[in-house]
Amino acid sequence: MKAEQIIKIMESHYPLSCQEDWDHCGLQAGNIHTEVNKIMIGLDADLQTLQEAIDAGCQMLITHHPFLFNTLTLDTTTPVGRFIEKAIKHNIVLYSAHTSLDKISMNRWLMEALGCLNIEDADESNITKKGVLPDTMGMYEFLDYVKKAFNIPSVNYAGKVKEVSTVGICGGSGGDLIDEVAPQVDAYVTGDLKYHSGLKASDYNILLVDVGHHVEVIMVHKLKELLEKEIDCEIIEATSPGYFKGY
Repeated sequence: MKAEQIIKIMESHYPLSCQEDWDHCGLQAGNIHTEVNKIMIGLDADLQTLQEAIDAGCQMLITHHPFLFNTLTLDTTTPVGRFIEKAIKHNIVLYSAHTSLDKISMNRWLMEALGCLNIEDADESNITKKGVLPDTMGMYEFLDYVKKAFNIPSVNYAGKVKEVSTVGICGGSGGDLIDEVAPQVDAYVTGDLKYHSGLKASDYNILLVDVGHHVEVIMVHKLKELLEKEIDCEIIEATSPGYFKGY
């Protein structure tokens, strides 16, 4: 298949019109007329994942996080410049679906991983989702449940509640949406929280759970499953490790 055909399929699911104004979804680098027989899907558009795609003989790399957030530069002594140089040198077509995928699938997938029911939008931008747990849980029972559902060793939390029944989720950096989401739920699960977000947990009398940004790695397997139904190419998963480690 041509990369152009694959991009059309991606955008039939995740239209560029859905992305936030500040975002940079879509084609990042490469020739849309490239013949593609092997695709890698990864969370991050970084040099490690690009090298994985090259080593695996892929012609296309589809990621959630774009690399064009940084200042665009063709200086190949910089990380962005090296990334562009390597992608072009190896004829890799790079495509990213960020907030377009967030609004339609990402946080729904995360809600489903928690087994939540009655999933619906929880904020004006339609990024955050809210739902109801299959069973009401005590606070610490819920924290353990979250760790197991997302296969993470630990979480940070703020606030205190007796029970959790309703949950809001924003898999990335959802701190700016606390004021909008908190009045609707018992617990709000997100990542990359700042120190003073913890105060809002007390203000709103909710449980605020920081699971980190890397829980979004769920999209690698989920997007692979979706595209395999429509794309006649081999699709493989990047390792997509988290950047931060505990010690």
